[in-house]
Amino acid sequence: MLNTLAEHPAGLTLATLTENLGMPKPTVHRLVSALSDAELTRLDAESGRYRIARGALTLASAFLEGIDVREACLPALRDLSESCGETCHLGIREDLRIIYIEKREAKWPVRMYSRIGNSNPLHCTGIGKAVLAWSADSLVAEVVRAGLHPRTPATIIDPAALRAELAAIRERGWAVDDVENEVSIRCVAAPVFDWEGNPVAAFSVAGPEFRMTDDALARFGPLVRHAGLAASQKLGWRPQR
Repeated sequence: MLNTLAEHPAGLTLATLTENLGMPKPTVHRLVSALSDAELTRLDAESGRYRIARGALTLASAFLEGIDVREACLPALRDLSESCGETCHLGIREDLRIIYIEKREAKWPVRMYSRIGNSNPLHCTGIGKAVLAWSADSLVAEVVRAGLHPRTPATIIDPAALRAELAAIRERGWAVDDVENEVSIRCVAAPVFDWEGNPVAAFSVAGPEFRMTDDALARFGPLVRHAGLAASQKLGWRPQR
């Protein structure tokens, strides 16, 4: 129910919420009332719509504050945003998906749409591929077994092609999402390593295809790579000699 309401910031009436959930109306009313008592949802009296309430923010803040990676990465994320002017994300891996835990908006009126808390598959996103490229082969194999489902016509769906792409990412130092996850959106991304050298997060720079040209990707690639290494050093990572 909370996930459904989060996907509809303007709120949902009890009838629409019931329809979306496919549950009996009395059950939905009982549950949303309990969530309201816990200050996780609220009923707007004028519109008759239920919305996410401030209690959800408390839970989200507690979750984010418990992620040391986020705190270590925030300065580098701010610097990256100021350097490139496009939308910048910080994401972590959760199972076979990437969750965006922080972002900085682009300075341009036309920008990509994203929200903190959103998630996307590993195999077709810049952040996901940046993490995969430096992860164990077993994780790559697990992603392949789960299925390389296409999100756009450009999504890599062949396992051999994905492995070749990951090798190219390691050689280059950053990943490229070439309209593979969302139509008309391109991005570059680079990993953040912990003190053991594990990729625990990644930064990305993303924007509309008409601005994220090949020249822009070539400029932003080293910037996002530098941001990843700066944050990695805060987590105790040291380059191999």
